[in-house]
Amino acid sequence: MNEDPRIAALPDSHGHAKGEHKAFAEERPIPYTARMLFLWFFHACRRGSPRFMMVADHINYLTFEDPAAVNLVRRALKLAQAGDLYGAAETAGVDVGHAAVVSEGLRRGMRYSIGAEVDNDPRSRPDAQNIVDAMRPDGMIRSVHFLPVPHPQFGEHWMWPFDNPEFKDHFDVVGVERTWELYVATLLEAIEKLPGHIVGHVYVPAVFGHWPSDEILEDYEDRILAACAERNMAVEVNSRYFYRHNSGDEEQLARFRRANVRLLRKAKERGVAIAVGSDAHSPKDQGNGFEQVLALLDEADVNEIAFPVNGRLARVALRVTEEILREAAAEREAAAVAVAARARGDVDADDEADEKQEPLILPEGATTTPEPIAVEVAAPAENDGVVPAVARAAGARKRPSRAKLKATGVATAEASTTAEASTTAEASAAAESAEVSAAQDKASAVVVTVQDAPDSLSASATSPPAREAPAVTSRRRPKDEPRRPAAPARESVEPAKGATPKRPAVPGRGKAPVAARAATAAETLRSKTAKKAADTATASRTAKAAPERSPSRAKETVASAASKTAKRSSATKRVAATKSPSKKAPSSKKAPVRKAPLKKTAVKKAAAKRSVAKKPATKKSKSRR
Repeated sequence: MNEDPRIAALPDSHGHAKGEHKAFAEERPIPYTARMLFLWFFHACRRGSPRFMMVADHINYLTFEDPAAVNLVRRALKLAQAGDLYGAAETAGVDVGHAAVVSEGLRRGMRYSIGAEVDNDPRSRPDAQNIVDAMRPDGMIRSVHFLPVPHPQFGEHWMWPFDNPEFKDHFDVVGVERTWELYVATLLEAIEKLPGHIVGHVYVPAVFGHWPSDEILEDYEDRILAACAERNMAVEVNSRYFYRHNSGDEEQLARFRRANVRLLRKAKERGVAIAVGSDAHSPKDQGNGFEQVLALLDEADVNEIAFPVNGRLARVALRVTEEILREAAAEREAAAVAVAARARGDVDADDEADEKQEPLILPEGATTTPEPIAVEVAAPAENDGVVPAVARAAGARKRPSRAKLKATGVATAEASTTAEASTTAEASAAAESAEVSAAQDKASAVVVTVQDAPDSLSASATSPPAREAPAVTSRRRPKDEPRRPAAPARESVEPAKGATPKRPAVPGRGKAPVAARAATAAETLRSKTAKKAADTATASRTAKAAPERSPSRAKETVASAASKTAKRSSATKRVAATKSPSKKAPSSKKAPVRKAPLKKTAVKKAAAKRSVAKKPATKKSKSRR
């Protein structure tokens, strides 16, 4: 029997690479490693399914090592996708064979995401959300596993792990209706106040067969779906109940099927996205139970499944229909129109969100275009015409923001005005050189002339009309072309003594013109040169006026130094070497220098060396010679 290819195309958005649950008192944080995550994806690639899979471990298992491991495995996956098997294996710490299997799977179109299941576990770190943010998760699953209930031993607000088999007997104390009421209230509060992309396992309080009445359950479903629609979150169909929790209880399985089909139909009517997760804690459970999930999707007539990618929900189409093909063609056409509009400058892609920015000023006849969505259809498989497809958002190329265009347009207008206002040849040359250098500095931005700028972009008050100013272009100087000579400095009035001349502003920012800036710079250089020359002259005059030291004075200095040396030697009972004065007088005779007597230790060492030198060489030393 041929397997339905849509089963492999079902995205598995819920998996745990850190393993199965242990006893409640023995669970501890487990750090991610690049090898652990890479091998988790390796098993899916070797099996060929699921084609789209996200690993999302519980928040109480997070450690500080997780963000580094996640970034490392992402790098290894990129290397494997590029065909660098040795680089991927070395980065992830796996064998080259593992990297080859993952590389082949990525080449066939398999995609993997890394997220987190963020619940209300009281054992989590206080900074767990910071660790999740550092991981840059592709998606977050919002779930509830603990409920605050009174306990005779642990207090009024004991966090009860109601889905843990170790504490399932507490249902008899709290009651089924109260448990569902607390669960829905806690889940709705988490959806409204905390970030997330998917609401995980909606029917988790019924894991041990505790169901409320159908009327109450439908009311809970409506409230949860309304909150998801308001927050643009997806609701999950969890297949763990089909292959693990209730695998032998047909009555419970039938009730789970009816509840999930009802939830899927309501979600489709309300426009709420639907996600699928196996909740696997072992690689062998990846995509487990998806046959039954696919039957539920067909019964509810659901064709598109949500999958988290880069912090958003992408759409995966299980079967390509005429409607999807028409939608894809329309979206491609809209994307082409948007790209053309951006090329003409009609749409600004770098502005912030509409609610945070001012209305965009567009030329007459231009219209705003929403962000394009491109549909990417996977390669067809060998089956009965069933083709899985994945849709992803695709943005057009970026262009400079309006702030950059405004600054460039104003700079162009003022530079052109300065060039026209200059009358002398020196000022014209300086202005042209400054304009070329300013244009080269803005080479990374688009050079916009004033004619192309909006009407709201105007030059200074003294500038001519913006639409009449000439355009300024920039070019690179060829190597064989000589440099343009600098303009001569113009005379200017010397500032008052003690006054600090103000630095002229840069042209293009509504300040002083280029000619005045060049003249001020030349005047500053001239004043510095004059000051340096004056300091040099003053130093030379001071050196000439200094009196020379007489020979008699030098002799007195030598005599006093000799007397001090003699007194010091008589006090210590040893003769010290006389020190030469700091500045010797010009004389023909040199003062005699007496060597200081050696210490006893030095004398003993010298005698020992002489005795060793007089000893005859031994036979061993002769043989060596």
